[in-house]
Formats: sequence, structure tokens, C-alpha cells
Amino acid sequence: MIVVAAGTRSVRSFDAQMVVAAQLAGRGHEVCIDAASLPDDIGRSRTYEAAPFLMDREDIAPKGVIVLGADELGDPLLEMLWGYGLGPDVPVVATGRFDDHQGYLGAKAKLAFALGREAAVIDLGEMQRQPMIAKAANPLLAAISSRARPAGTPPIVTVLLGSLDPDDPDVLPCLSMMNHSRDFQLRVVASGKQKAQIKASAHRDLPVLLLTDLSPVTIARMTDVFAVYGQGMAGERMASVAVNLMASGGIVIDCTDDRAIVETGAPALRGPEALSALDGYLSDTVIKRLVQIEDQVARSPWLQSVDIARLEAAAGLTPPERDPAAVPPKTMFVPTNGVGLGHAQRCTLIAAALPQATPTTFAAFPSCVPMILRRGFDCLPLVPRSDRHLQANANDILTYRRLTQALGPADRLVFDGGYVFDSIFRTILEKGLSSVWIRRGLWPSGPSARIALDREHVFDRIVVPSEPFAELNDHYSFGPRVHMVGPIVRRTEQSPEERSALRDALRDRFGHRFETLVVSMLGGGVASDRAAQLQMISALLAERPNCLHLVVVWPNSIVAPALHGWPNTHVVQTLEATALCLAADLVVSAAGYNSVNEILYHRIPAILIPQSAPYLDDQTRRARAVEERGLCVTIEETEFLLLERAMRDCLDGTTVERFRGALSEFELPEPGIEAAARLIAEDWRDA
Repeated sequence: MIVVAAGTRSVRSFDAQMVVAAQLAGRGHEVCIDAASLPDDIGRSRTYEAAPFLMDREDIAPKGVIVLGADELGDPLLEMLWGYGLGPDVPVVATGRFDDHQGYLGAKAKLAFALGREAAVIDLGEMQRQPMIAKAANPLLAAISSRARPAGTPPIVTVLLGSLDPDDPDVLPCLSMMNHSRDFQLRVVASGKQKAQIKASAHRDLPVLLLTDLSPVTIARMTDVFAVYGQGMAGERMASVAVNLMASGGIVIDCTDDRAIVETGAPALRGPEALSALDGYLSDTVIKRLVQIEDQVARSPWLQSVDIARLEAAAGLTPPERDPAAVPPKTMFVPTNGVGLGHAQRCTLIAAALPQATPTTFAAFPSCVPMILRRGFDCLPLVPRSDRHLQANANDILTYRRLTQALGPADRLVFDGGYVFDSIFRTILEKGLSSVWIRRGLWPSGPSARIALDREHVFDRIVVPSEPFAELNDHYSFGPRVHMVGPIVRRTEQSPEERSALRDALRDRFGHRFETLVVSMLGGGVASDRAAQLQMISALLAERPNCLHLVVVWPNSIVAPALHGWPNTHVVQTLEATALCLAADLVVSAAGYNSVNEILYHRIPAILIPQSAPYLDDQTRRARAVEERGLCVTIEETEFLLLERAMRDCLDGTTVERFRGALSEFELPEPGIEAAARLIAEDWRDA
């Protein structure tokens, strides 16, 4: 295990550690960072970036140590080296940018005192006479390699805003124009303030990355042309992007006010300082000569000054040979259910419709795993969010680690959820995966929709399962990547004999010779508390000895203890709720996507009580659309008297038969399972 350490404990030094660790890991070395060197507040994004490398000291068995920023050696670093008790055969190499030879000798002396022997110290000032950033802790090294871009795909141009102000009237219109170019794909890298300005503007659809959203190594890998603006280079992370890109033969355009990159002798192009001129410069000068420019960059002698192989040689490291064994590409579905089963059920329906030759697997939270396994798919279990975790995103960091270990560049990730988590976002981009977002509609109004769409640009395709009625199909984005399909709904057949047999089985199971079966499915009690409604329903049905009331709950549901006290009410957990609903005389349900579609397509009489949490889809709008067509009755969460009246009308009157008649005559759209499966299975990258 190669330990990457730094002379000081700071966010700047830790950034350097993560970059070098990622570079060495990319060359096949086993690399770690001592968790004791983690600064106090590295921010959310850096936590993901560091996760693959952090190890507790007692678990580290160093086979080599690389110390960055040796021009500033603090006592914690020296104590850490002493504590490792390194043997004489464990190489220790330090890099630094020293003001003079005395500083170089001082660093060697400090390291020798901590180690009990000499360490190899590399003066980066001798390798890089004119660094992009003076006194950078990051050695600004990279692996010399060649680039491979799929034929026919437009190059990706990443624009670093630097000190440009998005409120400048010329900046965002210029970027928006470039975003619609046929010659290239645009990405923008911005600070947090700059991104907030962009997302608050009319140009909010611009694909924007924060400076810390991804590692510099990843940004360089997914970039063909890097245009840098501002006064000087915007920090060591972005300097590392430029170095890594040029080391792989990519193109860097120096548009800085002070020629910060070209003055170092790097093989960068000098571009226009005015952003308004960049589009034409790219199309007329760069894109047309892309191959020739890349070839010139690859042959530049400057690259030898940033070759990470020199660091490896000093540390006695030889990149291990890669195992070329081919692994068949697979498709992994990642539904985001925490309590219910809706996302996972939708994914299993689509997965079952994929061509049989498609290796398919799942990664899901525990509530969904039994259902997924029952449908015949392997499933990687994920850890759900918990208030016991020290960090709010601790489970998502673990999800990120599991996904990145389970997936390779040839695989396809299919995500079903409303919010694109950091784990999904980073895994897709870091692994270079082909990706699909199954994105259901009817989002609540407000800024949450814009937040959800912020990461849409990382997906190759967006599959939108439609609602049963046209007026519910809101369109949040457009373009060739967005594909609407019919409703995703599982159809279950139940013959009269099967229905009768199930009702008899329920009579035996609960010891109740009922005549009327009522099934309640009002959610798990997490998004919306429906304990009061369930108590009222149970009380009403307790007056009817010939009635059995089943309350269907999901794994992790919150169930009010008082429900267990009613004589003919029973709480049940099942993966076959649809079969129970088909056998029921009346269903009382929330108005989620799956529930409503199953009620409609199976012609089940129902009372709908929409859930109302702000992060859910607009269940009230969906339920009202069903009610307006005479297919159900909708009751709001506060309408207890109306709920009582609706229950009595359904059980004592002709309302249920009226609903059955209307449902049997209503024409519904063709389900979209097969269409969604075709879109996911297509090899669009080679198309």
C-alpha cells in the first residue's frame, strides 16, 4: 500500500493528496491516505473524492510513502512518519518547491530525523521551471498517455469561468449560444457563487460543474478542450485538470488575462480573452484542426516535466500489468425507494422485458431487495439513510463506493428516482458509464423541479413513463435524449376462481368469515402520516362484523400501535398487494404513480387519499384527474367527514358498482414497458 501524505494538514494539501492518489490508483497501484490527515471541513464533494483512499492508521501497512509539499513540513506529518516505524526497504519520496537550496536541505534533515534515515526529495522547481501556480502543494504531475475519442462524437469543451462574472450581460448569452453548437458539447466549471447566479438566470439549463464536483483527473478524462478564463489559474485543482489533459494529448486554451498557462511553456493555445470570441475560435480554428493540434501537444517536450513516471521511478514503483480479461457488459438498475416499492417495481417490470441476453442486476435499499430477488434478479444491497449516521450523506458515500466497485466503463446504469444523488452523478461520470434516467413526472411546483433537472445532462437518455391522462404529462425538458413511453404498470390476471380461493384463504388465515373485504394502502407513514385516517376507517369497519380490513404496509413503514386493537383490522406486509386489491370489494389508497395505474388498469373501485409531502409528486392533481372522470372518489387528508360519507356510500350504496362500470368502459393508453426496455437496451453509443 502506497501512502500519500502531505507536509501540512489543510484543504489545499488534502486536494493534492487526493489528486496524486487518484493518478497512482489509475496506474494500478494500491494507494491510501491516512485518515488522520483529513482536515476538519473538506466539504461534501471532497468527502466522496476521498472515500476510496481513506484508511485508519492501524489498518495501513506502508510499502512506500510519498510526501507532498515538503517545503512545509509540519510536526503532525513528522510524527505520523515516525509512528509508521518504516523499515529500511520502504521507500519514502518527498516533493516540494523550495525557495533555495537551504530549504531543500532543511526538508531532507527533518525527514531524516523522523525516519532515522535519508528520504529521496524531489525539487519540483528543477523539473518545472515556471509552474502554473507558485508554491503549489500539488506537484502538478500526470500520466503521459494517448486519447481515444469515439469516431463521430463531437468533442467536449469545458469552459472554466475563473473570475468571469455571470451577471455580466455578455457572459451567459455567449455560453448559451455555445451550448447549442453542433461542433462540440459544452460544459462549464464554476464556483458555488457563479453556479447559483447561472441557475437563477434564464440560462439555467447550462450544464455546470462546481470546482469540487469531480476530481481533476475525472474532469480531464471527460474533456477534449479546456478553455480557461480569469486572472491567473483558478486554483491548484484546475491547474491539475490542465496538466492531466495536456499529458493525454488534450487541448488547453489559455484565455486568462495574464497568459498564466502559455507563459509556463506548456503546449497550450493562446485563446481570445473575450468570451464572445470563443465560439468562433473553437469552430473555425480548434475543432477543424483537432487531430493535428492534439498530435502537436502529444509531441511536446514540456510533457516530460510533468511525467508522473519520474515520481514512480524515485519511489521504486512499477505500474502493475493490467488483467485484460474481458467482462461482459451489464445493465444495473438503481431504484431509490426508501419505504415503498414503486421505483423498484417499475424497474423490475422494465428489466424483465429486456432481451434475455442482457446481463441485468440491481442495486437497491433493503425494503426492495426481497421483491427484486423474487422477480429473479441479483441485487447489491445498499445502506439506507439513518439519523444515527454522523453525516447526513454517509449512506450515499457508501452507495458511491459500492457502485464504483461493481460497475465498469462498459456497463450501463439505469437510475429511477426524482433526485440524482451524488453517488449516481459521480459514478456515471467517473466510470464513463452509459446511463439512463427513468424520470417520472408530476413534480411539485417550485424550485425543486429545477434542482432535480440540474444533473440531467449526465444521462445519455431520459425515459419518461407517462401518466394515464394527457393533461398530467408535464414536460420538464426537451431534446433527442428525452423519450416518453406509456404508463409502466404491471398487469395481474385473477380469475373468479382465484379470487374466491384467495378470499377463502384470508378467512382461514384471520379466522374471520367476512363477506366484505376492504384493503387500505395509504403509504408507509413517512412521507405523510395517515394514522388518523386509518383509525377512522378501522372504527367505521369495526361496526361491520362481516367486514375484514387489511392495512397493507411496506418494509420500514411506521405503523400506529393502536391499529392492532381493532377487532377486524389487520396489518399485513406483502409483495402481492395487487392480488389483494383484486380480491377486495373496496380499496382505500394513496395516489402514487404505481397505485393509481394499478387501480385503473385492473378496474378496481377505490377511494384515493393523496399524500402531500413537498418532495413527492403531485398526488392531489393525479387523484383529481381520476375523480373528474368518474373513476374514483378523492378525499383530502383533512376531510374526515367526507371520508366517512364516502366509505358508507361505497359499502352500502351503489358507488362501487358505478365505479366498476365506468372503469370497465374507460380506454387507457397502452403500457410502455416494452418501449422503455427497447430504449434502454439499444446500443446508442455505437449508433
